[in-house]
Amino acid sequence: MPVITFPIESLFGFLIFHGLVWSALLVIAGVMIAFRRRMVDHAAATLQLFAQDVMPLVLLFAISVTGLMLTASYTWMRGYGYEFLAIIHAVTVIVTLLYLPFGKLFHIFQRPAQIGVSFYKDAGARGDQALCRRCGKPYASAMMMRDLAVVERQLGFAYEMDAGAEHYQQICPRCRRALVALAQGRAWSDELSQRFSAPG
Repeated sequence: MPVITFPIESLFGFLIFHGLVWSALLVIAGVMIAFRRRMVDHAAATLQLFAQDVMPLVLLFAISVTGLMLTASYTWMRGYGYEFLAIIHAVTVIVTLLYLPFGKLFHIFQRPAQIGVSFYKDAGARGDQALCRRCGKPYASAMMMRDLAVVERQLGFAYEMDAGAEHYQQICPRCRRALVALAQGRAWSDELSQRFSAPG
């Protein structure tokens, strides 16, 4: 189905055929802004990790630069080094797709995991349900809560409690929010009582 026609040598054609060039320039500008923020904002610099914050920016920059080098090769250099540059560009794109999570290639791992999670939830729904130690209402499968507590201990997270429950996972999400609000209210009332009971 014909949608639009335009002369190849026209300005519109130039803009359309070089769409990836404009995209690469915008990506480079965005990467530079992100790098500047990471160099200037000390709060962001203290929280960033090289593998999760810097490396993705480097890979995006490499994709954009190698793509612009391809354009420069066939536009002004009569295709000099085009095959080598094409391989370098392809490698940077593939490495980025494999490195960045939640990209298209991540579906290779994500889809089977989602199917496994759905099977796990179905098996948990047919079994015993975990009852909240505070309100007594069911909120999830008992199997999932037991497994979650074991995994958290193996990862080094200690969520054991003294009041009302042996483990934090034995409290439903609604009661967790209520406990946070109650704890904040007690802390605020203690602060007020100390402030107004102090002499002078």
